[in-house]
Amino acid sequence: MARRHSRLAGRGAEGESPSVVPHRILRAALGLIFAGWFSCGQSAGRAADSTALAEVFRRADELDARQEVAAALKLLEEANTKFPNHAEILIRLAKQQSNQIFIAKADAEKKRLAALCLATAERAVVADTNSARARLSVGICLAKNFPYVDNQTKVNYSRRLKEETERAIALDPKLDLAYHMLARWHFEVAEMNFILRGIAKLVYGGIPKGTLEDARVNFEKALALAPKRIIHRHQLAQTLLALRKKPDALAQLQHCLALTPADKDDAEAQQAAAKQLRELGVATESKGLAGGQ
Repeated sequence: MARRHSRLAGRGAEGESPSVVPHRILRAALGLIFAGWFSCGQSAGRAADSTALAEVFRRADELDARQEVAAALKLLEEANTKFPNHAEILIRLAKQQSNQIFIAKADAEKKRLAALCLATAERAVVADTNSARARLSVGICLAKNFPYVDNQTKVNYSRRLKEETERAIALDPKLDLAYHMLARWHFEVAEMNFILRGIAKLVYGGIPKGTLEDARVNFEKALALAPKRIIHRHQLAQTLLALRKKPDALAQLQHCLALTPADKDDAEAQQAAAKQLRELGVATESKGLAGGQ
């Protein structure tokens, strides 16, 4: 009996011989080592991707600030190939695609670019439905399409613009451009012609009410968050003119000329402000325009 017990004690788990046990331990140890190496490799890969993305965003934002549209577009198209369906890349790409509208000569090309930037912005929302910036990007790109679509599409896009902008504000109440777009919506609806109002009533039973006063309030909210953005002041000036507050509007237009454009939209707004002041008989001197903007 003692001899039998000794033989059983000398065997490994499930009756394995002593010589097999070290092999099992070795295999298990190697498995853990390989799993550790694989996990470390994944972590290192994610860290490398994160660093690469941060550099893409830094360079893209820098090029955008310098209004180097072609270079920014090339960078972001390459990044989109390497990191497909990344919301922040798509948001920036949509902006540069919309910036090309300023450069395009033919209306057909402008229309194509407006549709393209909207499609890219919509992909950003699919990539991250909770991104305030992606929602805002859709709203901005909807507005970029207004000059190139028929009246019924304008009404459809107007409703969507308001919805996407309000979602963006709900997700990030500090997003100045979201208040700007909501203000633009109120301004456009308040000034909407009877044809568009008729289409809205026929298709939707009407359109939500927009007022010039609500436009003013939201432009001022945008300015409070980003006082150096020229587009906020320029559009606030248009609202003040519509409200028959010409002295206040002129002050905002003149302030536009004292600021440095942050991007292509700001540069265009500054040029428009200078032109408008000249048409109103007011002498102009622009810091940005003097620098060749």
